[in-house]
Amino acid sequence: MLTQTLATLVLVTSLVACGDRTPQIITVPAAESGDKPGQMTITGTATLEVSPDCADLTMTISADGARPGLATAGVQAKQQQLVAALAKLGVENADLKLSYLTLNPIFEPTPEGYAQLKIHTYRAEVTVTATTHKFDQLAAIMEAGADAGASSMSSQFRRSDLAEQKKKVRDMALTAAQAKANQTAGALGIKLGRIVSVSESTGGAMWGNAYFPQVANTMESRNSGGTLGGVLQPLSLDVTIGYELSRSI
Repeated sequence: MLTQTLATLVLVTSLVACGDRTPQIITVPAAESGDKPGQMTITGTATLEVSPDCADLTMTISADGARPGLATAGVQAKQQQLVAALAKLGVENADLKLSYLTLNPIFEPTPEGYAQLKIHTYRAEVTVTATTHKFDQLAAIMEAGADAGASSMSSQFRRSDLAEQKKKVRDMALTAAQAKANQTAGALGIKLGRIVSVSESTGGAMWGNAYFPQVANTMESRNSGGTLGGVLQPLSLDVTIGYELSRSI
């Protein structure tokens, strides 16, 4: 070692003395680190069958009058009658929604059936939506609407806690993905590192719709005995997690 050091020192001194030049210092780049750690992607799937727990019954009531004020007063009287009848059925004010009042002129028809530019009467309309969690009340609510002079009625079924159901499905999918990742890593003898990506993909009609399908024979519907409002819908979610594999394997 001492001999090599002296030889190097003599070589550098000779170069300086001979050419009177500063010796070059050659920089050797450090060896690059190893390859990037590998990654593993795992998908967890969860499906929850949900059924409607409430129904919204929408009723339109109207009244005609020779003057706008008479038509408005008439429809308001019918509205109060309907609200009172629904209260007797146990429908609370918090479960009632009233739309805005509309008022339209009705023109005088000709003998041929065409409308003239002469106002015959005014028609005021208001829409009342009653929500019930008791499906067996729908018939009685419709009867109350008919007694109040409802001109049209329609019902839609929904899940009042749909947001909580979505959270439950997400928790289920995350748990499934983590369990699958741990099982796969254990079986392959690898160690999981940090999470580098998370994505999800929704499935089922209920993710984007507030109401259940009107037709019971849709592709995604499940019949739960044929009871009113008893159509099950799948609430599905895929959660994909990307793991970085630990270097210390």
